[in-house]
Amino acid sequence: MKFGINIIHDRKKIRLAVERLAPNGLLEQFEVTARNTSFRLQTNRMLLRNKGLKYKRPDWKIVAGVVYNRAIREKIIAAIEAKMNEIES
Repeated sequence: MKFGINIIHDRKKIRLAVERLAPNGLLEQFEVTARNTSFRLQTNRMLLRNKGLKYKRPDWKIVAGVVYNRAIREKIIAAIEAKMNEIES
């Protein structure tokens, strides 16, 4: 599944393309692509949802690539979570 997200950093709007890669029952991965860079995030959101832990925050980690700015990484994660909640609702 492919979708786009927008984040705002230093009063600049950054558009990113996100692709959800083959989720299994435990983990899901997202490939985030900007202009010329990409990185892959992994989360245990599906595991928590299958166990019925609706209000526990999932763990996110970068499995490929790098994001040096922590604030941008957190904004990207929040935008992906919001978009996935919107899609699943």
